[in-house]
Amino acid sequence: MSWIKYGLSSIVLLAVLVVGLEFAVVNSEPVAVNYFLGSATLPLALVLVAAFTAGVVVTALISLLLIVLPLRWRLGRLQRTLHTQQGELAALRRKLQPDSQQA
Repeated sequence: MSWIKYGLSSIVLLAVLVVGLEFAVVNSEPVAVNYFLGSATLPLALVLVAAFTAGVVVTALISLLLIVLPLRWRLGRLQRTLHTQQGELAALRRKLQPDSQQA
């Protein structure tokens, strides 16, 4: 079953690469890009790939800061609470254990 998943993902990746290469060949005209520190003339395909990559990086950073880190902090707090409660439970069991042996 895993070879089917591997094969399908390989086919999809190959199709995306072929479409991307086709896009790069068709859109190879240079365009002027103006940014904060100056300007440059780059191929349109390169500009679009760079913009897409920047979007992916920004999205990953935002999701890391807004989703993953708060969940990790919450997990740490819950693990500390669990450790404390397990210690209390063990102490209570030790306290009650001699009484049950005497009876």
